[in-house]
Amino acid sequence: MKTVTLKDNSSADDLLKQGADEEVVVLRDGHAIALLVPFDDDELEWYIRERNPAFIESIARARKQISEGNAIDLEDLKKEFEG
Repeated sequence: MKTVTLKDNSSADDLLKQGADEEVVVLRDGHAIALLVPFDDDELEWYIRERNPAFIESIARARKQISEGNAIDLEDLKKEFEG
């Protein structure tokens, strides 16, 4: 990971080129203001999915079901599908 100080003449293209292969912390006046993280199209799909309110709610429901004991364990699930 490297750091880059944002200047008035910094271009977005220059910053993005620096972040193409590794994470870059962008600083302004000595304070972090952005993190550039390289990722590809597959990671973009996950990024979008993980921020989908319906997906987030489904995870919350699943966690609640598990905490309440309303879940089937893996061995029972395997038996159900094998039988």
